[in-house]
Amino acid sequence: MVKIINVKPDSPAEKIGVLSGDFLVSIDDHNIDDFLDYQFYQAEEYLEVHIIRDGQDLYSPLEKEFDEDIGLTFEKPKINSCENNCIFCFINQNPKGMRKAIYFHDEDYRYSFLYGNFITLTNMTEKELNRIVNQRLSPLYISVHATDSKIRKEIFRYKNDDRMMEKIEFLSNNGIILHTQIVLIPGINDGEVLEKTISDLYKFKENILSLAIVPVGLTKHRGRLSPLKSIDRTFSKEFIKNTERWNKNYKNIDDENFVNIADEFFVLAEEKLPDGEYYGQFHQIENGVGLTREFLDEFEYQQDEFPKSISKEKKILLITGELAKPILKQYIWPVLNGIDNLKVDIKAIRNFFYGPSVTVSGLLTGQDIINQVDNPEDYDFIVFPPRCTNTDGLFLDDLTPEDVGKQFNVPVIVNENFLEIINNVSR
Repeated sequence: MVKIINVKPDSPAEKIGVLSGDFLVSIDDHNIDDFLDYQFYQAEEYLEVHIIRDGQDLYSPLEKEFDEDIGLTFEKPKINSCENNCIFCFINQNPKGMRKAIYFHDEDYRYSFLYGNFITLTNMTEKELNRIVNQRLSPLYISVHATDSKIRKEIFRYKNDDRMMEKIEFLSNNGIILHTQIVLIPGINDGEVLEKTISDLYKFKENILSLAIVPVGLTKHRGRLSPLKSIDRTFSKEFIKNTERWNKNYKNIDDENFVNIADEFFVLAEEKLPDGEYYGQFHQIENGVGLTREFLDEFEYQQDEFPKSISKEKKILLITGELAKPILKQYIWPVLNGIDNLKVDIKAIRNFFYGPSVTVSGLLTGQDIINQVDNPEDYDFIVFPPRCTNTDGLFLDDLTPEDVGKQFNVPVIVNENFLEIINNVSR
């Protein structure tokens, strides 16, 4: 059962007398354990609702439109945590003293379904697998890393076989769409191990729509963790050579490339980014696969609406991570500086918080930006990269863009759209 924290005014639930503080036990004899059960079992027009109020069982018929929401909000459910101890886990590479949520190891299939969070399946029970199938919780996002059982144990550091491929087969055979990923660790799950993983997963191409390969992320806070090799320019250049063969041999059910590699490989190798066709429907854009291509295509699309000049001279500074600076310098900087009265500079921030091996813009901190921007007063606006803050608007060190702006005494913008930036500076 779940605790009700709010009843929407004039909703079907309010009309039958449900109150905030009640506990919802079941709908039509289906136990309600969380918000997904509630969404799944409330669809019908005629229902019987079982609640508990002050220890008393109350049953009430309820009539509504098909698929109309009953009108209940519940307290937040407990999120399932990961019981693995992966050798590359980024959460274990965070320094001490950060906000509590950063240290949580999420392994909840419900949030994989709702938000695209990656889960491993290692601790998934038969009951959970059956629920996924029965309630059609599709698609799901699965971290595979390797299908070889010996290598999996080395990566995930568990003792018993987790039967991951059996679980994938069960989900696939029951029509659950899956998106998979491999965090690539040189010398551990590359080479023949990687080829086997791709081949094994491709057997389920009817329902596995994508396999993303992303580079391992290593920070300076590894302490006594296993020593691992990072992915550099030389490795990336050699690795990219595989893509043509994979693109030829492995296609998903929609005739798209089954294997996509993260943008970071191309940028590290200083190779041209693939065009949009390579990424198909951009299934794993939130995983850094095609994000740069989408960014550049959107910028090119916006260019048609850029003014040839702005009324007053303005100077803006674009903040970025070290990895993205060459992209901005090649494609963005010349266009923006071609607008009369607009002067644009680019500042790549070195990541001292996590260490120099972390170069992506999304892991920048407010403090590193503050410490590395010289003469901020020279600028009319300072622009931060997209996705550098969480949904609460916080950098990883709990500063906000507004905090940085106050420190600089300069207006700041988090970049989501260059046309909006130009409109802002034009005012």
